[in-house]
Amino acid sequence: MRIEISGLEEHDPIPRERQLAERFGVSRVSIRQALAILNENGLIYTIHGSGSFVAPLRETSRMRLHSFTEEMDRRGFKPSTKILNFDLLPSGSEKIDDWMPITQSYYRIERLRLGNNEPMSYEISYIAEEIAPDLTRKKLSGSLYEILSREYKIEVASADEVLLPIIPNNYVAKQLKLPANTPVLEIRRECFNTRGEKIETSRSIRSAERWEFRYTVRS
Repeated sequence: MRIEISGLEEHDPIPRERQLAERFGVSRVSIRQALAILNENGLIYTIHGSGSFVAPLRETSRMRLHSFTEEMDRRGFKPSTKILNFDLLPSGSEKIDDWMPITQSYYRIERLRLGNNEPMSYEISYIAEEIAPDLTRKKLSGSLYEILSREYKIEVASADEVLLPIIPNNYVAKQLKLPANTPVLEIRRECFNTRGEKIETSRSIRSAERWEFRYTVRS
């Protein structure tokens, strides 16, 4: 079917199901399924009562995993970091954050990330001590992922993320220079290396006015 439409121009009509079934010697059900796949992949579009047509080519940008530093560079901002707290929590330590169980020794890194000296993101990251020994001796003013790559040969390959609208507490609102009770976005992230091993658990809180996330969905 892809070959069938490759010689057509944008918005040209696709032959009817009956014609395609006769040409390829298959059932109309099979043709209908093939057209549905082409539609889902954005190669054709269908107008009810008129038929299917060749979809125009379009550029698609695949979502990639970027560090904060890379995100700021892409937006033309000068990134910087303010370390608020950086501690090593031994196994069995009392929880500081309800969302992170301390099952082994973890570094807890609390940072305020800035772009052009304006607060952009309040972040808390947990990294197991066994993954990055002596991490407290490293300078964390730049990209944490870059340090993991350069100093520990750990590459961040993928991440699972959840986005939630929340109302931050007064401490976080103050760090982000936001009025009390201002809605923000919380990004919950778990990062994995190329072997699928978890290397970081983090929470980022960002002002909804300074960030937007775009997704494309199809029915």
